[in-house]
Amino acid sequence: MIYEIDKGAGVFCSEGAGCRVYFIARPEPMLIDAGAQGRGDAILRDLASIGVQPIHVRKIILTHHHVGHTGGLWLLKRRCGAHALAHKADAPYITGKRPRRAPRRSVERVFHNAIAKVGFGDAMVVSLERLLDDGDEINGWRIIHTPGQTPGHICLHKRDILISGDLLVASAGGFRPAPAHTIVDPVAYRTSLHTVARLDFEIILPAHNPPYVVDAGKKVRDLIASLE
Repeated sequence: MIYEIDKGAGVFCSEGAGCRVYFIARPEPMLIDAGAQGRGDAILRDLASIGVQPIHVRKIILTHHHVGHTGGLWLLKRRCGAHALAHKADAPYITGKRPRRAPRRSVERVFHNAIAKVGFGDAMVVSLERLLDDGDEINGWRIIHTPGQTPGHICLHKRDILISGDLLVASAGGFRPAPAHTIVDPVAYRTSLHTVARLDFEIILPAHNPPYVVDAGKKVRDLIASLE
């Protein structure tokens, strides 16, 4: 299923790919994240339903290296001929130069085994055409480096929209921090929360929850206040 966020914004949400994959229609068509392994065809079917063919997609930006976000990248690059972009700190995990961290605690191992059973196996090694850094701009979207879950986790910010990756967990009443077992650097993660709280936005597009389109910035600042 795919639908437009806030009619006329030109930003669409594709569900059912292991994470929510966002398609940005203009000025240059691009995807944010690539879903899990084996879900690339589902993303392409969603795009076809709104008249977007593979060749139209020119860039795929990865919010971080977790396999639920990068597993579909090999197929999507092959079908679309798109360039793949990720933060320089996560690039070695995506390109295979550095192994992803193995689960260390029992709760992490349970989580890892559970996602493996539903197809979130190790992603194929894929090349990247560009390495990103904090403050870079891609088609008007500013890259916000938000480490904590991975060294190179990023958010993307443009006008009143923040694409937040796995930084936050959304719910009907607001936001809560990411699960503790997904955070590898708690100090960096807390700093990242403060970083996004200083931005101006009304809409958050998270990777694993429905888009949050009303007073999202205020809700994030409320979360920070509660943590303090």
